[in-house]
This record gives sequence, structure tokens and C-alpha cells, in this order.
Amino acid sequence: MFFHILLGFFTAFFALAFALLHLLASLSEVKKGNHTLGNTFLLIGSSLATLSLILYFFLPIVALVLWLIGCGLICYGAYWNGKHKGNFHPAHHLIRTGIALVLTILLALL
Repeated sequence: MFFHILLGFFTAFFALAFALLHLLASLSEVKKGNHTLGNTFLLIGSSLATLSLILYFFLPIVALVLWLIGCGLICYGAYWNGKHKGNFHPAHHLIRTGIALVLTILLALL
């Protein structure tokens, strides 16, 4: 019982950190005037992921679908930015996608 509560707390904390980190990064780039397609995807995806965490307590299935769409947009937006800025590092994208996948599995199991 305690382990389940602790796992839920850490999952929610890391999922929120993942979504808000990308939201702040995209807002920072948009504020600088860098309105690329990748930054737009990051902004929309991180907004959806953050919204899904709020909805998770009321509509868990809808929230999980929004989380999946948001994480997909975050990963694709970061990939797009890396490809078009010329600083593409595949390891960064594999780590981001792995973190999103682990968080998705943990959210689905809660």
C-alpha cells in the first residue's frame, strides 16, 4: 500500500517535471521570437501533457490519451528542432523518448 502511494507520488512529480520543463523551454524560445514548427509542437505538446495530468484524477482514460499525444508532439518537436538547427544528437532524443515511455507506462499502471 505504501509502495503504491510512493510510486504514484514520484510518477506524478516526474511527469509534471517532464511536461513543465518542455513547456518552459518552448515558451522561452517563442519569447525570443523563434517561432519554428518544432517550438510550436513543443508548446502544444507540453500544454497537452500538463493538462492531461490535471485531468488524470477525473478522466483517466482521456488524460492518458492526451498524455500520449502531448508526449508525441514533445518528442517530434524536439527532433524537428535538432534536425533544423544543425545540433542533432540521437542520444538526447532516445533518452527523451525513453523517459516519456517509462512515464506513460507508470501513468497507465496507476
